[in-house]
Amino acid sequence: MKIKSFITGSKSLVVLLILVLATTRKTQAQTYTLRQVLDSIETRNPGLQQFALKTAASFAQADAAKAWMAPSVGVGLSEFPYGGGKDMGGGGMARKMVMLRLEQMFPNFGQQNKQRDYYQSLRLQDQDDSATMKNMLFAEAKMAYYDALVAEKKLAVVDQQQKQVQLLIQISEGRLPYGKASLPEIYKARAKLSDLQSMRVQLEAASEQAVAILNSLMNRSQQAPLQIDTAEDFAHSEIAILQVDSSYILENRSDIHRASDEIHSLRLNKKVVSSESRPTFGINLDNMRMNSGGYMYSAMAMVSVPIAPWFSKGYKSKAKAIDYQIQATRKMQAGQVQEAIGVIQKDWLKLQAAQKDVQIFQQEVIPAYSKAYQSYLNAFSENTGDIYETLMAWDELTMKKMQYWDKISDLLNIRVMLETEMQKD
Repeated sequence: MKIKSFITGSKSLVVLLILVLATTRKTQAQTYTLRQVLDSIETRNPGLQQFALKTAASFAQADAAKAWMAPSVGVGLSEFPYGGGKDMGGGGMARKMVMLRLEQMFPNFGQQNKQRDYYQSLRLQDQDDSATMKNMLFAEAKMAYYDALVAEKKLAVVDQQQKQVQLLIQISEGRLPYGKASLPEIYKARAKLSDLQSMRVQLEAASEQAVAILNSLMNRSQQAPLQIDTAEDFAHSEIAILQVDSSYILENRSDIHRASDEIHSLRLNKKVVSSESRPTFGINLDNMRMNSGGYMYSAMAMVSVPIAPWFSKGYKSKAKAIDYQIQATRKMQAGQVQEAIGVIQKDWLKLQAAQKDVQIFQQEVIPAYSKAYQSYLNAFSENTGDIYETLMAWDELTMKKMQYWDKISDLLNIRVMLETEMQKD
């Protein structure tokens, strides 16, 4: 008996400890608003941190553009004259010399400045890429946040509907000894409790999956507890698109604005190519030691001739190719702008329809089913109705409440797509 009492007490202690730990973990979960989630992603997500490094790389390339060409050094033999005759006339003989040559070409400083400007302009494209990636990460975070929110709201419905069916079972079991309730109907009501329990497991799993996505986006541990703010009302806030036109798209859509920055960089690159038409200068120094021990030197200035047709054809063709690239980028951007305006208009119309649908469900459908269920429940409580009809009304009300949150989920998903197209945080 003592052993049995000890085991029973140990089991009770373990259960109590598990409950305390579960409660402590739940209370330690930090509540995040959607704004806090997005701010955390912006500062902690490693994917966004890459663009600062890419910008640093562009500036390092800009510094490299100011470098000079490497000098050339050569060592060799020189003989004057050479060939069959060694007599130079006047009794002089051919001279053999060891020659050291140093050559340095000077940079085209104008071209270097243009190269520097070109590489530094790439930072604008990095900023566009960063804003585009942030927009996509925010969209993913909003989807996950709304999924968790809807799951929590559905869990609240499960709790509410569970209490109602438990009340029906309690009343029926009290009437069973008096023959005013049937056992099959009670079993059916208990089956509804099992259905709710199954639904609870699925909803809790959906909520945990959404939290896992949020933790990943915020670069937090997957085991870190996180509680969303269920008090926020996102479904009924309005989005104005009256100002959305081509100017708005070009200014706010970073993926489309990137084309403008690409054109800017292409124009700078064209200046770099065009600067190849300017000559470059250099110097050549030769120092020679003769067999007799004397020295001789030679100094020569050099200049390139870029107007030579076999060379000028290259930079002229490159400049023409860049012009074609600029024209193609403009056409691509114009197409993207028109497509974005069409998608925004379509999503806005879908959002308006979804909001009206939710409003009808909230103001008409749910209240009607609630009144029907309440009528059957009152009749059942007064012993003038049966549990079957009441259970059917409860089932329909439960389904409509779940359907309502499905519609809220669809509305929020449309909202996310619209905000993503408009690039609104």
